[in-house]
Amino acid sequence: MPVVALPAITVTATRHEQDARTAPASVTVVNRAAIQSKASDDLLSAIEDTPGLTLSPRQVAGRRTFSLRGMDSRHTLMLIDGRRISATDDVVGHSDYQYGWVPLASVERIEVIRGPLSPLYGSEALGGVVNVITRWPTDKWEGSVRLSGQLAADRAWGGDGGRLGVYAGGPVAEGLSVRLNAEASRSGTVADRDAPQYSEIEGRDGRSGGISARYAINARHSLEAGWQQGQEERLYNDVNARSGVAYENRYDLDRSHGYVQWQGDWDDVTAQLRAYRSAISVDNRRTNGVAPTRPQDMKDVVGDGFVQWRLGDHHLTVGGEWRRESLVNAGLKDGRDSADHQAVFAQDEISLGTHLIATLGARLDRHAYFGSEFNPRAYLVWEATPEWVVKWGFGTAFKAPTLKQISPNYVGAEGPHTFLGNADVQPESSRSFEVGADWLSGPYSVRGTLFHTRVKDLITTRLLSQQGTRRVYLYDNVDSATLRGAELGFAWEVASGWRWNTDLTLLRTRDGSTGQELTDRPRQVLHSQLQWQGAGDFSARLGVDVTGRQRTSTDTQLPTYTVVNASLGWQITRWLTGRVGVDNLGDVRLAEQSADFGYAIRGRTYFVNMQADF
Repeated sequence: MPVVALPAITVTATRHEQDARTAPASVTVVNRAAIQSKASDDLLSAIEDTPGLTLSPRQVAGRRTFSLRGMDSRHTLMLIDGRRISATDDVVGHSDYQYGWVPLASVERIEVIRGPLSPLYGSEALGGVVNVITRWPTDKWEGSVRLSGQLAADRAWGGDGGRLGVYAGGPVAEGLSVRLNAEASRSGTVADRDAPQYSEIEGRDGRSGGISARYAINARHSLEAGWQQGQEERLYNDVNARSGVAYENRYDLDRSHGYVQWQGDWDDVTAQLRAYRSAISVDNRRTNGVAPTRPQDMKDVVGDGFVQWRLGDHHLTVGGEWRRESLVNAGLKDGRDSADHQAVFAQDEISLGTHLIATLGARLDRHAYFGSEFNPRAYLVWEATPEWVVKWGFGTAFKAPTLKQISPNYVGAEGPHTFLGNADVQPESSRSFEVGADWLSGPYSVRGTLFHTRVKDLITTRLLSQQGTRRVYLYDNVDSATLRGAELGFAWEVASGWRWNTDLTLLRTRDGSTGQELTDRPRQVLHSQLQWQGAGDFSARLGVDVTGRQRTSTDTQLPTYTVVNASLGWQITRWLTGRVGVDNLGDVRLAEQSADFGYAIRGRTYFVNMQADF
């Protein structure tokens, strides 16, 4: 099954279900079948061929994050069923820990919204929003067991792994249903072929599980509660830059997420209230006497709610949110700090005719340290004909400083440099425009979107002083940037059972301070898949992913590279399916093309997935 660019339903764009093709946003949905057809390790590997998405280096053990429309990874808000999680990539150096919160076995679909959504969701949504929608049973028990394994073609360097995931859910009493999930996974370390004392890609060993329940009080009201817990160990080999001592680096991650929720419906009125908590702790251990990094704990406690109702030609949404974020880090005064956020928001979807809908929204956020931020949004969707959908949109967004950046007493001095907090740091903000069109007729579809984003007050570091090799930096607002580009795509039902889908992202960026191109943003990214569904029980998929040239922080031009993937699926029985395939068929190794790539991809890897559904 393919990754569907414009699927039937999305809830993220407006906080209620609607046709994604006519939703007031640029939407891509990755469905469960698409996730299962790949050797996915985490959220990133499940969505990495989404339009508008490019990879960004983290400069440690092959780690990588993603950006939407050229924005930094910290500018994408991550949600689970609409609930935010504790993001780490802007607080913990070189981290990519935000992608492992939910076992893939329990995921129904992943919605990716490109473009600003701070008017609905607040801080972090400058580049967009990724919302992981989890599975819920219907009126009978259902479940699945998925076993997958991967085998490196050149096993001498490592990289083998496997995953076992279980999901089950169904009714247990009148009006009461439960669901459970569990997952265990392991992916081996990949050694650097040129310097085996280093790891090119880190290993992972994870375990997670969760339980949730939903009780229908009556036909109109329901209560829901759940808890998810996960532990993950990251490990890789490294060499201390000062002493030259080789050591093993281990990071222990502990994630938890719990929530309670009430929902009510009265004809044309829907209301929701909920409270939730997400937390992640990071603890480092190193061998051979090398000093570890500081332990860190992040926590978000949130209470929010909204009411939606239809009033003539209007679909109104009004809501509010209270959030307390906390950070435990030895560099802060007394080793910890916290900040409260409050927000109110409103949205009106106005029918201006049979085929024309305007969406107007705004949100007012108040932060305990820097004050208030107001973010409006306007979007127009026109169904010109049954084949044509045209969209125009404008929106603003912001990202609050982290507690490290805005705390005046913060001193981070673990590595070769020292970083100081700054109470005068202001939020990052953006203004974005987009216009797009989608044409669908018979076996053909063509889509395209042009976007332009202006970002100001980007938070970076300013050099204050240098003593020997140690440099002292201060967090400050010193940068601005312009990002513009196009997302172009088509799909073609070539023949019975054959489908060809291609998406091309073109990106041009400019640093407002230097006038140069922003670093680590590919100018072109192409994803193309040819899929075949046989009349019998077999299917096949061939994918080609091309990442274009990009500039690095050392002003090096990285070359274009192409990765080819192929797989074959088989419906073995009514309840058992299997898929075998090869990732990176050409055995591309980025380090051989340029030593300046800040991340790595696996070499040629064989995988097999077996899934039993009941």
